[in-house]
Amino acid sequence: MIDHGYTSFNLIENCNRLNNCFYVVRTKTGQGAMKEIRALPDCECDRDISCKVTISGSYYMKHKNTEKIHLILHYRHHYKKYFSKNTQDASWDFEKLCTVKFRACKVRISDPDTGKDEWEVLLTNLNRQEFPLPRMKKLYHLRWGIESSFRKLKYDLGCIQFHSKQDNFIEMEIYAHMIMFNTVSQINAQAYVPQRHCKYTYIINFKMSCRIIHKQYNYSSTDTTFLKILRRISRYTVPVRPGRKDKRYIKVKAPVCFLYRVA
Repeated sequence: MIDHGYTSFNLIENCNRLNNCFYVVRTKTGQGAMKEIRALPDCECDRDISCKVTISGSYYMKHKNTEKIHLILHYRHHYKKYFSKNTQDASWDFEKLCTVKFRACKVRISDPDTGKDEWEVLLTNLNRQEFPLPRMKKLYHLRWGIESSFRKLKYDLGCIQFHSKQDNFIEMEIYAHMIMFNTVSQINAQAYVPQRHCKYTYIINFKMSCRIIHKQYNYSSTDTTFLKILRRISRYTVPVRPGRKDKRYIKVKAPVCFLYRVA
């Protein structure tokens, strides 16, 4: 499951050429969308699309009026020396002329910000017989669990703030946060949550359990400490409100590095 900010011909073709690699990508539908996506009818549909892609500017200029072709700007940056060794400077990994094939599913969904129905287009290589259009819509809604997990990982555990600046150490910090996320999730699953006779079902407050578990495990990890943790995190609960719709205020946040020394 890939969000629409990562849609690219290079990514799709890499996934297509990998064995047993299946993807569902939400792509743009308005300004900046592919020509083939903008040409889809204003109704729910399921189409097979083939896009001819080239990195040759001369070929594109000769055939752009007679063929449906996409030009990918593939060039070397002059500031490559400032990149790390893991940075990929290329936007295309294949031959100069290539045909990228995928399946486009246009579905109608309800926008939580406005409450109105809007169109979304999903690009996938899943089999049409096993995953028809109604099932693709349900599959798209399953992404919310992934979104919630990333929110907890980034903000409750602080995975957008790194102590390191080198790639290897930043990768180690990310894995450490993921291990902590799995640990907290497993402990929360074993905690008793008292269900009151209220309107909503209650679950453990993930942020509070992170703080409690992180503090307690610094001292001891015995069975007695574990039972104490379960009792403490059971005190902090939040209600589950299904179908909740709030306007989303998007604010770009960049990773923050901590400085150990100031010159």
